[in-house]
Amino acid sequence: MTSYTTFSIAGPPRDVPLLVRLRVLFGGFMSQFGWFFFGFGLIFVWLFTLDSDLTGWYVFSGELETASGRITASRETNISSNGTPVWQYTYTFTTPDGRTLQNTSYRTGGGDRTGQDVGVEYPPGRPETSRIEGMDRTAMGLFGLMPVIFPVVGLCFMATGMRKGAQGIRLLRDGQPATGTLIAKDRTNAKVNNRTVFRLTFEFTAGDGQTYHAFARTHQPAKLEDEPEEPLLYDPMNPDRAIMLDELPGSPRVDENGQVRCSAPLAA
Repeated sequence: MTSYTTFSIAGPPRDVPLLVRLRVLFGGFMSQFGWFFFGFGLIFVWLFTLDSDLTGWYVFSGELETASGRITASRETNISSNGTPVWQYTYTFTTPDGRTLQNTSYRTGGGDRTGQDVGVEYPPGRPETSRIEGMDRTAMGLFGLMPVIFPVVGLCFMATGMRKGAQGIRLLRDGQPATGTLIAKDRTNAKVNNRTVFRLTFEFTAGDGQTYHAFARTHQPAKLEDEPEEPLLYDPMNPDRAIMLDELPGSPRVDENGQVRCSAPLAA
């Protein structure tokens, strides 16, 4: 970590190297956890959601035409719901214009129903898109939509992390420098790698002579407690928007000429 005896940085607007931008934008815990959760969740979306019956929400939501059909084959699939196997039923039915069509429907439980007469429903004028009444057109039904929550949660984490990273980049470019004194350290209920996340409050004086506060949330508070006054950057138009320099992902450093530099190019 860079030691700041006096916090000296070039005046705005500053050049923020691409590697610094990448680490600040994508290097925070929120962003990285979000990307991981998003990618991990997409595996389940690919396995289950893409095979779910989404048509029930729009294709079969209005007026439907019906016909009489017969199940010609029954098969237990390798998919189960709460321990009950999902069955596949192949059926045939005759359309009003005399065509005989074949399709499949799925139901959790039910057993072998080969030869049983059933009701068939389909959207008006679209008998090719049919299902047995009370059944689904795919093995997962609407249950397959549940895995979508995982990438959605990941996107929320990504958005939060990247929004904070974007703010950090703006302040690295246009923020005014100051140093803050730690006045409060509060334990939160969150943990990262089994380490408690703390909320640190710093007090600083802006260029207008007024006192403001900057906040940091981290599971590595030692990075922000190693100096009597910690360097920060704030928005001169709104000093309440401030960020601690050592809290930024990748810990960008300031060289002897006051320029922002990447502390670990390979990590970027």
